[in-house]
Amino acid sequence: MRPLRLDLAGFTVFREPATVDLTDADFFALVGPTGSGKSTVLDAICFALYGTVPRWGDRRAIANALAPSVNQARVRLVFESAGLRYAATRVLRRDAKGKVTTSHAGLELLPKGFDLSSLDSKTGTWSELIGLGEPLAGTPGELDAAVAEVIGLPYEQFTTCVVLPQGAFAEFLHAKPAVRQQILVNLLGLSVYEKVREQAVALATRAETQVVAADRLLDGLADASDEALHAAGERVAAMRRVADDVAAAVPDLLSAGQRAQAARAALAELDGELALLRRVTADRSALGAAEQIAEAMLRAQETAADGIAAVSAAEEREEKLRRELLDAGDAAELRRMLDEYAELDRLAAQTSGFASAVGVAEQEHEAAVRALDAATRRVALAGEALAAAERGVEAARTADRAATLRPHLRLGEPCPVCEQQVAVLPATPHSPAPAAASARLDATRAAVEDAQRVADERDRAARQLDRALAAVRAQRDQLTQRAEDLRTRLARTADRDSVRAELDAVGVLQRSLDDAA
Repeated sequence: MRPLRLDLAGFTVFREPATVDLTDADFFALVGPTGSGKSTVLDAICFALYGTVPRWGDRRAIANALAPSVNQARVRLVFESAGLRYAATRVLRRDAKGKVTTSHAGLELLPKGFDLSSLDSKTGTWSELIGLGEPLAGTPGELDAAVAEVIGLPYEQFTTCVVLPQGAFAEFLHAKPAVRQQILVNLLGLSVYEKVREQAVALATRAETQVVAADRLLDGLADASDEALHAAGERVAAMRRVADDVAAAVPDLLSAGQRAQAARAALAELDGELALLRRVTADRSALGAAEQIAEAMLRAQETAADGIAAVSAAEEREEKLRRELLDAGDAAELRRMLDEYAELDRLAAQTSGFASAVGVAEQEHEAAVRALDAATRRVALAGEALAAAERGVEAARTADRAATLRPHLRLGEPCPVCEQQVAVLPATPHSPAPAAASARLDATRAAVEDAQRVADERDRAARQLDRALAAVRAQRDQLTQRAEDLRTRLARTADRDSVRAELDAVGVLQRSLDDAA
């Protein structure tokens, strides 16, 4: 980063506009007595780029940038980086409460060949702070990020490698060698190498521990040879084959165990039955009973054959009724159609009721509108009467003033109002007294206010009735539209009696199907 031009105004000790032009300087030195502003120039460069100064000790203490007794500070730095020229600008303002804020912060990429001398006409007034080139940042946060990207250094590294803080440099000059070494470590960020060394030592320690452990393992394998390794490999292969055979035999073994357990249970059950049979003794009547049982079994077989035929017939009837029920129609759809017919009747009744309500509301609204028109006309008439009364009051006041002035007029003398010579005395005016005219004016005003109050009441009533009429009409239109939709949908279906008859037929078929099942 190479500074080319620095413009200041109201920044710390630079109350008046000042410019530091470094365009043609490869090397420069700031020379002057203490307090002349040498460090302030470096502070201004750092502030234009990063919005703070190292020796302030607080990155948020931007109020230090304003010179005493000024309400605005402006800093603009034109610098070159990587062959391109940029302009960084910051403007601070102090409000009525004394709070200092950044009113403008921006970074612009200047076009190639931009003449920096053209900024001389803008240094005194700072009439143009932006518009010099392509904008790269427009807020303090954007400016900080853009400067770090353009220069390649954040604030901490910039103040360590480029602008050495003044206090740290003085401390460095007067410190002992060991302390100076530590200061250099802190300023240049060399502590990172201490951390690298610590991590390297830790890695070396772990590696040494692993080496010791490996050596111990190697000592335990001193008798290892190719023959022993080959023999161990053959043993491992044999063990793997045995393991595979065992794994293959385990399922069969488990299955055999389960079958053996089931056989033992069956054997125990058979032993119990045999024990019962051993206690049974044959009776002579058993032979006759056996013959009877045989005959009963024969009759049962014949009855079972008849039952099977009956079951087949019943199944055929059930299947037939099921097909007829499917062909008869959907009971749920038929019920929905009947419900829509019922809803259509309900909507028709509600629509009729709303029609009468709309009629009543329209009549009330028309009456309210007529009353409002009458009240409005009354207000207009009262206003005309009020204007006439005001003219009468003014005429009475004029006549009263003229009557007051007339006794002071003298023929041949100047008029005290127009200062012209009085040639003829005016006649004595005969007009109502101002007090009487004022009383009539007050009465007229009261009448106007009363008429206006009545008109306002009538207007509010008309508005309320208008809203009520709109609401009733909306409900009527909604019901009418709903009824029309139902009529349109039901027009494509059977009539109500046919739907009810189909639903009854479906019910009969369903009951027959239940009986058949």
